[in-house]
Amino acid sequence: YLLYPEVPAQYGKEKRVKMAVSKKQPEKKRQKKKSSLWIIALIAVILLILVGVVFLVLPKFRKEAAPEKPETIKVEAAEKSYAAGSRLSEKNFRVYGISGKKKQLLDADTYSVSPTKVPAHGHSVTVEVSSKAYPDIKAEITVLIDRDESVRYKIGRENPDDVEAILYSNGDLEISGKGSVRNFKSDSAPWKKYSVKRLTWIDPEAEVESMDYWFTGNDEYLETLCRIPDTVRSMVETFKNATAMTSMPDMSGAVRLEDITSCAEGCIALEKAMELPGNIKQAKKAFYGDTALIEGADTTACMQLENMDSMYYGCMALASVQIPDSAKELSNICNGCVNLKEVHIPSSAQKMNSSFFGCTALESITGEIPSSCTDSGNLFSGCKFLSGTLTVSCTSKTTLSSSFSDAATAGTGLTIILRYDAEKSQETANTGFYGGTKSADEILNALKASMEAAFSSGSHITITTNANKTEG
Repeated sequence: YLLYPEVPAQYGKEKRVKMAVSKKQPEKKRQKKKSSLWIIALIAVILLILVGVVFLVLPKFRKEAAPEKPETIKVEAAEKSYAAGSRLSEKNFRVYGISGKKKQLLDADTYSVSPTKVPAHGHSVTVEVSSKAYPDIKAEITVLIDRDESVRYKIGRENPDDVEAILYSNGDLEISGKGSVRNFKSDSAPWKKYSVKRLTWIDPEAEVESMDYWFTGNDEYLETLCRIPDTVRSMVETFKNATAMTSMPDMSGAVRLEDITSCAEGCIALEKAMELPGNIKQAKKAFYGDTALIEGADTTACMQLENMDSMYYGCMALASVQIPDSAKELSNICNGCVNLKEVHIPSSAQKMNSSFFGCTALESITGEIPSSCTDSGNLFSGCKFLSGTLTVSCTSKTTLSSSFSDAATAGTGLTIILRYDAEKSQETANTGFYGGTKSADEILNALKASMEAAFSSGSHITITTNANKTEG
């Protein structure tokens, strides 16, 4: 047997302790490693939070904070034209804020545009761009509307290629080019056989002198979206019997326009007329038979309008009308206008045959019948509610026998003052209708007798005469 020295008991105990410690050391390392991973993860989360703040929260804060107010803004379109009916957004435009010499491109979310949709019809659209933070800072830009062409017509006068009429698939018609435009007779306009619904643009360099018969009889025509240019002199029957048309074009700038005879005759959907330019002379039958027309033309600027014969004949809904003092020919002007309550007699009137015949609602008359009026047959016939006072300036050529037949049969009654024109006081009846030499009093009395003989039995008209009253 081999003999080993005896190991002390204390030594064995220390060895066991060391072995126990050596077993615990790997577990502590694992715990330390695990703690390090948690710290790393926590740092990563903090970093992610910081990144979010930088890229998400701060930009949002900057957006909500009001930007520096520019003095003005300048707008540029991203495209030359935009399709009819398409959507408009802030991204369709480049907007610059300008302060002094500083020019800065603005973010699309700092401004708004209006309208937000391109119209379905028209040559162009004006878009308003305004700052969201400062609504008073705004600017406008006009952009073209893109449409599909259907056909082109060469309509230049000297050179047909100089000016073209372009018809689009949506019914828009435009006049484009430079130079004089040919005139057309009734039914000869080249677009007559096609469905033209709107006149949307006339090139400022296209010299249109006459728009006679352009849309006569077109029951699909709806409206004119452009102003009538200052080169136009005549619009005879331009929209005659355009039964679907609901509005008249802007004529205020057509300073050379003279003749609108039958321009809108038979436009039964038309409710309101337009402002007439000051150079108008002829308006015979301009709105004849427009049964839906409520408001007549604005003649405030008209200083030369003379012929208004049958201008509103048969306009049953007409409630207001303007008659300038320059008007001479007024026969049948408002014949059958049963909703008209007040009219003005112009100082230049010469012919007033049946001017207000059958105007059953007519009550008030301003102005007076001048001595220049020599034709007034049936002037107020059937105007049963006539009231107030009306002065008639007479000469030996004045006839009034049928002017008030069946008038003033209701209401408070009408007083008519017959006055002999002071400037004609020396005129004898040899040049008039009464035969022989008659004094002013004799002529006035004869007029009174002829009028009273024509009154109906229920008439509430009183007639007085004043041969010596002079004009104010």
